[in-house]
Amino acid sequence: MKNEIPAERRVRILEKLREQGIVRVDELSSILGVSVITIRRDLTTLEAEGLLERTHGGAISTNLQINEPSYSDKDRLNIPLKASIAGKTASLIAEGETVFINSGSTTSLILKSLAAVPGLTIITNNVGALSGLEVRPDSELILTGGTFRYGTSCLVGEEVLNRLGRVHPTTSILGVDGISFKKGLTSHNTHEAAVSRKMMEQTRGRIIVAADSSKLGLLSQHYIGDLSEIDILVTNELPDPSFIKDFEKIGIDLIVSD
Repeated sequence: MKNEIPAERRVRILEKLREQGIVRVDELSSILGVSVITIRRDLTTLEAEGLLERTHGGAISTNLQINEPSYSDKDRLNIPLKASIAGKTASLIAEGETVFINSGSTTSLILKSLAAVPGLTIITNNVGALSGLEVRPDSELILTGGTFRYGTSCLVGEEVLNRLGRVHPTTSILGVDGISFKKGLTSHNTHEAAVSRKMMEQTRGRIIVAADSSKLGLLSQHYIGDLSEIDILVTNELPDPSFIKDFEKIGIDLIVSD
């Protein structure tokens, strides 16, 4: 095992990463029979080649997500899980807040859950959430206007950005397609990424990302913002301890819905 050449050892590391989605330095050191220093060096090399992303004590896969699922496809997936995240996220919103909410299947459920919170002003580009949505008589729901994206049932474009630019909400709630410690928050679509980015820039209070744990370590094509810019991540289960340490290091509150 110790006579294994570096290239062969790194192939085995990548195989382990494909199986598990995450690897730890101490585990690899034991399995491959080399020092933790050697493993760290291997991980650094593989990261430089774009094959993984280093985390505290290990590494995660850089799964580039290329194909954009439709709104209807996403809407049918993991409904109980997303509903749990939505309920927990809505519980963080106080009476009388002004809230930005972007597009997505999870944020659609959050919009529905916010019917329990009085006196809200909600501004959104999420057209897909309107079917069956109840708005309290003491709350206000404002659609941004803009160009309709059929595939994801949302509004995008300059009109959306201009409308958002006239408001400074107390909280923004964002769904994302990927969460990476090195590459930040990402989206499948450049226009939706621009809307989410504008929401972050305009927020005078908290930025909350609501995403299931499968989004951790994923990378989509279009950059939204750095992880250090958000305040809270609401997800469905605790990630690997190495993730938790990285979240704590950059000051993100991790809230688990289950």
